[in-house]
Amino acid sequence: MRLLRRQMDQVCALPKNALFQNYLRCHDDIGWGLDYPWLSWFGVEEVAHKRYLNDWFTGRFPGSWSRGELYNDDPRLGDARLCGTTASLCGVEAAKSGWELTRALDCDLMLHAWMLTQSGIPVLYSGDEIGQLNDYSCHDDPDKQADSRYLHRGRFRWEDAAKRNDTETVQGRVFQQLRRLERCRAENEVFRADADVAPFDTGTDRVLGIRRSYGGKTLIALFNFSEEPQFATYPVGKQSLFSQGAEIRSETVRLSAYGFAWIETE
Repeated sequence: MRLLRRQMDQVCALPKNALFQNYLRCHDDIGWGLDYPWLSWFGVEEVAHKRYLNDWFTGRFPGSWSRGELYNDDPRLGDARLCGTTASLCGVEAAKSGWELTRALDCDLMLHAWMLTQSGIPVLYSGDEIGQLNDYSCHDDPDKQADSRYLHRGRFRWEDAAKRNDTETVQGRVFQQLRRLERCRAENEVFRADADVAPFDTGTDRVLGIRRSYGGKTLIALFNFSEEPQFATYPVGKQSLFSQGAEIRSETVRLSAYGFAWIETE
């Protein structure tokens, strides 16, 4: 979380005419281009850390609920790229019980809310809007089996998209919540591209705080990146615009695992 805060400090300090496309994933693979010289100050060693990340997100680490595959794996350097849909990487595919599925969907939605809070143009890659899972049929296609990126480039599943209005289904839960987030973002001026945006200290390394201000209004956004409940401090609030697993008090918020809150302050 400290690294994420550091990187967001740098991005938010750029001129406002620098516009980004923000996405959780795209058609390509995910690489761990992290600031390891800075992380070394906290005892993080690059090869061992990348091995842990790759083991976790491919489900090989004990207790992992993530499901993905590696691309261009180099065991000598401990480096590789990661492939998988957002839902599968968040645990939707591996969920065996109701609470595991809820945890996975909460993680998926929290990450999308974080993406929507950043400055720039939010992008949803095809299938993420309905929680689409990895497509393993690529392993049976001679033209694709050598390229694990096809794991998340599978055909769009229209039969699953037809369930998007049924909130009893995974597809409906993901689609309807994302739609609410998008509408909230579209209806509030604090999400304008020229708003002032900056991270702030929440009192815990496990909760990221982002402040957006425009036209006399301020939005406080809190994101719990931990699988444990967390308490975070924030400026006195006025009203909750959107929250998941958040108990909002006068100057603190209790966030459940992967909970988040968008709060308009005075």
